[in-house]
Amino acid sequence: MTEEVEVSGKVGLRMNAGKCKTMVSDNWEDSTVITAEGTNVEMVEDFCYLGSYISRTGSCDKECMVRIGKAASSFGRLSNIWKNKNIRLTVKIRLYESLVISTLLYDAESWPLSVTQMKKLEAAHHKFQRRLLGITWRDKVRNEDIRKNTGLRKLEIKERRLRWLGYVLRMDNSKVARQATQWELRDHKRKPGRPRKNWIDVIKRDLKNMYLTWEEAKVLANDKAEWRQRVAQCSHLDAG
Repeated sequence: MTEEVEVSGKVGLRMNAGKCKTMVSDNWEDSTVITAEGTNVEMVEDFCYLGSYISRTGSCDKECMVRIGKAASSFGRLSNIWKNKNIRLTVKIRLYESLVISTLLYDAESWPLSVTQMKKLEAAHHKFQRRLLGITWRDKVRNEDIRKNTGLRKLEIKERRLRWLGYVLRMDNSKVARQATQWELRDHKRKPGRPRKNWIDVIKRDLKNMYLTWEEAKVLANDKAEWRQRVAQCSHLDAG
């Protein structure tokens, strides 16, 4: 790191050690202390990069909770609109989709979601719809009926994930995102216990539901129109 600091200093770039963070993957043990300008750079468990939280374990637990919180904040700031009876429901739904859902699912295509995390996101999604309709839990209205009233489906995270996969598979092999789908940690002894599912594991599960292997997906993704059609068909079958 010292060499990089010296080189960047020659062209007028200065590294602020107080703002720099380092993070080591949970699969890699490294106790090396990195210094910049004589100050030790803090090692963290997770950090926010371009609006998304990245964890050393690869988990998206914190990111999901942060997204739910940000979406709730966006929803709350529009409370006067939700309560306004002079505004049509269709207009409110369009605002909800463009301002709240977009906040809730920011970068969701890259999350290795677990079933528990998906349930939390769906719970938030239906909670917002109930408040938008003025329905409380005391009214004992089912989620299916809530969606019928709003015309919304369940969260389309799987569709986002698969569409992103198609985009990545169409990339040139020189692109980092494309290389990441093929990279494996070699000569590494896995820790005891069940390994945490990563993004590739989740994608392979999605492909299995589409009756596709990884190799078949790589071929099919080259036809953009056909890929989008297959993804849409699969998503509509899952949606309630």
